[in-house]
Amino acid sequence: AGQSLVPEAELAGTRMRVFERNALETGDGLAGPVRIEAPELLGRDMLLPALIRFMEDYPAIRIELRSSVQPVQLAAEDADLVIRLVRPVRGNYRLRRVGAIRFGLYASADHVARHGTPGNPEDLHRHRMVGWTEDFAYLAMAAWLSGHCPGLRPSLRLTSLAAQVAAVEQGAGWAVLPDFIARPAGFLPGLASLPPLETDLWLLGHEQSLALPRVRLVRDHIAGVLKSKFYGPKLDD
Repeated sequence: AGQSLVPEAELAGTRMRVFERNALETGDGLAGPVRIEAPELLGRDMLLPALIRFMEDYPAIRIELRSSVQPVQLAAEDADLVIRLVRPVRGNYRLRRVGAIRFGLYASADHVARHGTPGNPEDLHRHRMVGWTEDFAYLAMAAWLSGHCPGLRPSLRLTSLAAQVAAVEQGAGWAVLPDFIARPAGFLPGLASLPPLETDLWLLGHEQSLALPRVRLVRDHIAGVLKSKFYGPKLDD
């Protein structure tokens, strides 16, 4: 009987922690912390510069930005705002679609000059590939690559998207990378005839946190930044 009550007790405990966190940081409506979870590289290369400029206008707002390739567990409700590449089906978050991210197969110009470009997916078996370790096989990038080239064994496996970008930059081979990183870096695309991998970009705001003006302000600023970069229709809250 006690075990059957554990999920409800954990949910109540989580909501109480969110309540206490927000209650301790009320004060001025535009002062206090805002906790943000974002995918790796998107947080570092796009959100961080925009948030630094934002903090010049609102110095009393303190930003905590956590970036990782592994998505945050929404059930923990540790973040005020969350950016996701997959639409969640549960959780106490209100969400907006703020665009879409497209991925493709990329290599450095130097690598292409030395080793050429694959003509079809089967050719990838004869090229050096940069991929994910087995415990990250669930990621959309890894699944897309294995779906188009079954049995492919990357010559270099990494656990970080940033590390893959660095490896491609240094001529390690081909990798599935987001366009917004690969194109400015000057990487060359391969197998352009393949259906591209495109994932929706979702901005989530915790229901209790959105009662705070500072969280709503940061949410709207982030939404504007992402929509200006990743064009797509916005869904209503």
